[in-house]
Formats: sequence, structure tokens, C-alpha cells
Amino acid sequence: MAKTTAADIRAERDRKLANIRSRRDLTAQARQVSIARAQQDAEAKMQALLQEETERYHRQRGLLERRLFGGDDSTGYNALSARDAREKAAKLTDPREAQEAFQRAQRAGDTDMVKAIASHAADQAHVHLLGQAWQPIVSAYAESSPSKADTYNELANMQQPNSGSDWSFALDTPSELGRLTTQQVLQLAGSDLTVYGSGPEAA
Repeated sequence: MAKTTAADIRAERDRKLANIRSRRDLTAQARQVSIARAQQDAEAKMQALLQEETERYHRQRGLLERRLFGGDDSTGYNALSARDAREKAAKLTDPREAQEAFQRAQRAGDTDMVKAIASHAADQAHVHLLGQAWQPIVSAYAESSPSKADTYNELANMQQPNSGSDWSFALDTPSELGRLTTQQVLQLAGSDLTVYGSGPEAA
């Protein structure tokens, strides 16, 4: 069974709207109520899809980050060393100092510290405006091996659904509802008016 997409939800909504608008037996009020119900149904489905896609995004991102920076399944001395490295890396607030510490750890062969600083830098790189200064550390770490570079590129190309320039989950407002507030549309959709006909919008 094919997975429902945002385009599918939008197309289904548009078919319902076309059907409602073509009916000559509806009063103006019944038509507006039907359109409000069709819109609310589509918005609920779109919100559910967005949540599903966002959860999938975070799962995939977490998987790639673990692949890039390693897990926390070490035991004994190795676990203590890794935890100590993470605590030290977390205290780095200046990207230039972090870069110097990263290079020192590389020269010393301190893989735990290298990984910890790179992971910390990756977290900081997501901070709006200030994040770019941390990016060179993440890039340098990723370039240390072909497999890391591939994982990093996949991670860097990921975009959280409904963020930035992603408008794929947006639903335009039908002209019949254009002057109404969100609350007014909700009230229309939830009104007791029974609209006879076929389909959820006519229930």
C-alpha cells in the first residue's frame, strides 16, 4: 500500500471542495460549513503526517549521528575516558579554542577527545547565526575517513520537515473561509448543522 503524502491529502481536499462547490442544493451556510469541515479534516491529516515525518527525521538523524560520532556502549576505563572527554568538550564555548583543542587531541591520538569535541561542535553548529563558526571542526572530523564523510554529507543534507523553505505541508485556505479567523473556522466545522450528501464533509 502506497504511503499517503502531503500532495495526496491536498488533492483529496481539493476534490472535496470541488464537489461541494458544484452542489446546487446547498445553502450558502451549508456550503461554508461543508468547506470548513473538509478543510479541518485535511489539516488534521496533514498535522498527523507532519508529526510522523518529523519523528522519522529525528530517528534517522539520531542514527546518522551515532554512526558518525559513535555510541555510548563503552564499559570500564573506556567509558570513564569517553565521559570525561564529553564533559571537557561541553565546557568549550569559543569555537577557536575548541578548534585548537581538537587539533591537539588529533596530534595526541586522543580519539575520545576528538570525537567528543566534534560531537559538541555539531550540536553548536545548529545554533542560529553563531553555528557557522563551529562547522570547520565537524568538517575536519568528517574528512578523517571516507565512511565518516559519506555519513556527514547525508546528515548535512537532511532537512527537518516544515522548516526553512519546506512548504510541502502547508494548506492554502479556501476563498470561502479567507476572511474568517481560525477560531471561526473551527466553530463552523464543529457546528450542529447537518449537511446531507456523501463524504465526510457532508456528515
